[in-house]
Amino acid sequence: MFFFGCKTTRIYVPGERKVVIENIYGEYYSIADEYFKMKNYSKAAEFYTKAASSESLHNAAYFNAARSFALAKNWDEAKRIYLEIEAADGKNFEVKQSLAYVYAMSGDFEKSEEMYKVLIETNPDLSEALVNYTIILLSQEKYEDAKTNLDLLKEKFPDEEKIKSIQEKITAWEESQTPSDEDEIPEELREDILEE
Repeated sequence: MFFFGCKTTRIYVPGERKVVIENIYGEYYSIADEYFKMKNYSKAAEFYTKAASSESLHNAAYFNAARSFALAKNWDEAKRIYLEIEAADGKNFEVKQSLAYVYAMSGDFEKSEEMYKVLIETNPDLSEALVNYTIILLSQEKYEDAKTNLDLLKEKFPDEEKIKSIQEKITAWEESQTPSDEDEIPEELREDILEE
C-alpha cells in the first residue's frame, strides 16, 4: 500500500487577486493620507498617484495627487493632472479653481485671470474665486479693476477676512497716485521757492 503525503496546494478563489490588488491600492491611499497630514506633500503625491491606479479610488486619489503636487509647489505636475481631470469633468468648479490657482502660482497670470473671471461669472457666490481674482489683478497692477472687485467683495461678502489687506494695497496705490503739493509746482518755480 502506498500513501501519498498530503500536499497542500494553494487554491485560488476567483477574483481574489483583484481584491488583494485593490487592498494594496487602499494601503497606498492610507499612506498618502498620513503623509498629507504630516505636510510631506511630495510623498503624499507619490502615494496618491500609486493609489490612482485603483478603479474605485482613482478619482479621489488623482485629485488628491494634484492637490499634493500643488502644495509641494510642483506646479507643472499639478497642472498636468488638473488638466486631465478637467478634460474628464469640465463642469467641476473645484478643479477649475485649483487650476486657476496653479496657473497664478506658476506665473501665468493672464490664464489665471481668465479662468477666475469665468469662475466668478458661473459661480457668483464663490467668495474665494472673487478674492483670488482681485489678488491676481493687484499682482498685475490692474488697480482700477481690483478696486471695482473690492467694492463687489465688500457688498457680497462683507465678512471676508482678506478685504482689509486688499483695501490696504489699493489705498497705498491711490495715495501714490495723488500728487503732493510739491508735484503741483512747476520745476522752474521750485528752485525759486526753495531759495526764499
